[in-house]
Amino acid sequence: MTVDQLKSRYIELFGDEPTSDGVLDQIETQLDVNIPSDFRDISGFYSGGTVGGISHHAIAAEGPATNIVSETIRLRKSIDLPRSMLVLAEPPESLIVLATERSGTHPAVIWLDSSDASNLSKIESLHKPQTWSSYAEFFEFLLDREAEERS
Repeated sequence: MTVDQLKSRYIELFGDEPTSDGVLDQIETQLDVNIPSDFRDISGFYSGGTVGGISHHAIAAEGPATNIVSETIRLRKSIDLPRSMLVLAEPPESLIVLATERSGTHPAVIWLDSSDASNLSKIESLHKPQTWSSYAEFFEFLLDREAEERS
């Protein structure tokens, strides 16, 4: 599914909720990462919040709500989260991260049990994580879940 199709589906469900201008550049600077293009494209209409029954951190560099920057920094310190990972959400007993650098067949998005979080530097050793090859693929999964929940 293309990003334009994802955008149409999302806007039909939630309306247009873009990330503020300049925020992605701030996130890249503060966390020293390069945000994948599909994440960048999707943030043009989605700025975080609940979708697919999962509360996602705000796509923001600061603010009163939990956001990608503060949660990524917190987990970098507490569990030695790899520097190339962004924390997207923390559902009960689990963690969802976005890999900003990938090699070989490593996934772009990983949903893993929180007890496995300290093993993220060794993706192969994770115990049955759910993975997606791109953020767009993950976002499609979320929209499918949302549609299913509403029907």
